[in-house]
Amino acid sequence: MFGKQQVTIVRDNNIHDTSFVKLVKRFHDVKMVTVKSFCAEDFRRSLLIIIQVNLTDPEVLHPLKDKMSMPEREHTPVLFLLDEFNRREIVQANILGATDYIGYPCPDSNFIEIMGDLVNHLVEKSWEKLSKIQESALKVGLKVVENTFSNAAKGLEIIQDEVKESCDLIIKATAQDGLTDWMNAIRQHHNYTYRHSMMVCGYLTAFGMLLGVKKTDLQMLAVGGMMHDIGKSLTPLEILDKPARLDPAEWEIMKDHAKNSGEILAKNGWDEDMIDIAAHHHERLDGSGYSDGLKGSEVSDLARMAAIADMFSGLVDKRSYKPAMPAEKAIQVMLEAEGQLDIPLVKAFQAVALSDESKIFAHQK
Repeated sequence: MFGKQQVTIVRDNNIHDTSFVKLVKRFHDVKMVTVKSFCAEDFRRSLLIIIQVNLTDPEVLHPLKDKMSMPEREHTPVLFLLDEFNRREIVQANILGATDYIGYPCPDSNFIEIMGDLVNHLVEKSWEKLSKIQESALKVGLKVVENTFSNAAKGLEIIQDEVKESCDLIIKATAQDGLTDWMNAIRQHHNYTYRHSMMVCGYLTAFGMLLGVKKTDLQMLAVGGMMHDIGKSLTPLEILDKPARLDPAEWEIMKDHAKNSGEILAKNGWDEDMIDIAAHHHERLDGSGYSDGLKGSEVSDLARMAAIADMFSGLVDKRSYKPAMPAEKAIQVMLEAEGQLDIPLVKAFQAVALSDESKIFAHQK
C-alpha cells in the first residue's frame, strides 16, 4: 500500500465531461488508460481507479468485466462516473463491482468528497500493516483531531487529557518503531488538517527525543504539535480549502489562525507552553512573523522548534497547488532562512528530517 501513489482513470473514446481530471491532479499523480490498456499493474499501483465509460456498449462491458475480475484488484476502490445516473447504469456499475458511483458532471466539492472518502478508506485499511501501537496511534489520532477541530468550530470544550492520551500513543509508537513508517502511512490521507497536525506532532516528538527532553516536556511538544493549528477550525472553508494560492486579503484572514489557536487553548485552560506553540509557531526571529510580531529572544525555544517542524511539514507535503519538496531541498531552504529561523536548531533538526534514527533515539536508550 505504501508504494501506491497514483489514481488510474479508465476512459473509452466517447465524448464525456473530463473536467474532473484536473481535480484529481490537484491531489494525486494520474495515469490515463483505455479499457483495452487497463491492466493488473494499474490495480497494484493505484490508490483509486476511476472509470468513465459507456456502460451500454457491449464492446466496453465485456473486457471491463474481465479486468474487474482480476485477482490483483484486491482492495483497491473503484469509482464509476455515470453519465445518466439511471437504473441501467447503476445496475451495470454494481454488477462490475463498483465500490461507489456518482452522477457526473457534479459539483467539484461533491467529487472531491467522494474521492477523498474512498482514498481515505484504503489508506486507513493499510494501517493494519503497521505495528499495533502505530496503528492505534494513527486511528486514535484521527478521531481526536476530527473531534477537537469540530468542537472548536462549535465553541465547545476541548479536553486536554484526551489529546494527551493520543499523543502518548504517538510518543510510544515513535520510540518503539521509529518515525518513518507511520509518517509515510499518513501522507496519502485526504484530510489535510489531520495529516498536517500529525506530521507536525511527529516531527516535534522526534525533535524532542533528539534533544533529550524529559518525558513531560516531550508530551507537551507532541500535544502542542497536534493542536498547533486548532485555530483553523474558525477559518472560512473557502479560504482553508482553496485549491490555489491565497490572494493578499485571504492571506490576512488565514494568518488569524495562529492568534485563534492560542485563544482557543487559553479559553479551555490549557498549559501555557502548549498555548505558546499554538499562538507563536509562525513567529520569526527578525520580527517578520505573526500574530504578535515577536523578535529575537521574545520567541521562545518552543516556538522556534514548532516553527521549524511546521515549515518543514509544509514544504515536504504535497498540496493541490504545489508538489512535495524532497526533504534535502526543504532543509536547504530552511538553512537559507537565516535571521528568521534558529539556524543551529535547523541544523539539529536535519537528523529528524532525514530520518537518522541512530541520532534521534540516542537519548532514548
